[in-house]
Amino acid sequence: MLALIKLGGSIVTFKDKPLAFNAPAVEGISRMLKTISDDVQIIVVHGGGSFGHYYSVIYDMHSKPAEYSREGISKVRCSMIDLNNRITSVMLEQGLRPYTVHPSSFIDAGKVAIGNRIEELYNISKDGLIPVTHGDVMHYQDNLYYILSGDEIMSILAEYLRERVGIALFTLAVDGVYKDMQSRELIRELRYASDASMDDVSMDVTGGMRRKVREGFKIASLGIDVWFVNGMHPERVADVLRGKDTIGTVIRGDRK
Repeated sequence: MLALIKLGGSIVTFKDKPLAFNAPAVEGISRMLKTISDDVQIIVVHGGGSFGHYYSVIYDMHSKPAEYSREGISKVRCSMIDLNNRITSVMLEQGLRPYTVHPSSFIDAGKVAIGNRIEELYNISKDGLIPVTHGDVMHYQDNLYYILSGDEIMSILAEYLRERVGIALFTLAVDGVYKDMQSRELIRELRYASDASMDDVSMDVTGGMRRKVREGFKIASLGIDVWFVNGMHPERVADVLRGKDTIGTVIRGDRK
């Protein structure tokens, strides 16, 4: 089975503190992945958190292609490479074999996915390595750039690897998708976007929870189960990958 795993920015960083890497959280998830890495092929996508997101807010950069600050473009890119290096270093320390793949290697100008390059990610995972890619600032055309979120990368990978992906999993800093943020009522199975009121969820430059759920529905439409779980509880990630029920929100794949 191939699993697509998104490490949210709120997991890999402390989002309220600029450029603050959350090494303990990445260590916990990496230790868990080590216990199942011999049985499951894995592709990891991580967000920007207080690295790329921090600079994209400062320089007012969004997912819409535009002529953004050159300094901002450079800082976002450099910060994402820095964060990726920190994450993969921790994975190595925990006995995993990460293989960094920047999204510009499989997303071409004009936001066009390169199918054979995405297929290569699958082949790398088949070799016992873990491709690790990330949200980033991307060249669109001419002087235009845009922010590509890790959430969108998840649905791009699912689209091209749909026959191979067994599950897609988003790790969050909360237990899943809440019906109401005040009561923290957890939606265990999300069937329609209208089931969740996300007006009170703070939104980030790449769309926050609303973006995650929207991309989750795209993935589920391909026949793939999509889970949202709390990455601060790595055992829940393990439960999902082992086919066990756990605390979280699931969107069942549409297998019609």
